[in-house]
Amino acid sequence: MALNRLIKRYSAYYSGWCVAFGEHKVVYDENKDINWLHGESQVGFALAPKLKKILVRELLSRHVDIPEITLADAYVKINDKHYEFQTEDDAREMKLLKGFFKTPDEIHMFLTCHFCYPPGTKIVTFSTKKPLIIMYKEIKPLRLIVI
Repeated sequence: MALNRLIKRYSAYYSGWCVAFGEHKVVYDENKDINWLHGESQVGFALAPKLKKILVRELLSRHVDIPEITLADAYVKINDKHYEFQTEDDAREMKLLKGFFKTPDEIHMFLTCHFCYPPGTKIVTFSTKKPLIIMYKEIKPLRLIVI
């Protein structure tokens, strides 16, 4: 049974600004395209530079009215961009992410960063807590489909 829900989406008031992801668990490998992070009441993925520009544009730019993410066991699709997972770790992490989205709480999406990753690393963050309103403004929602 597919899950279909709207996620509140936020953009920083100033390009490049973001808050820290906070305490989390991760196994970071700079050679991977996606590194998965798990924190209290939030999950996220740090993107390799080759994916960052594409996905940030797809998720946070104004050229897409209401972006759509589809999560499946073997892939993620963002609008018309399709990314197949490369490792068993990705498939395991996707299962955890899909479980997170089953919460009845509102979910918020915004970009964060963290000092322990290379400069410029952005983390697409999903949280049950709203981001700081002084840093982020709410924009149109995101459609999430979990299959």
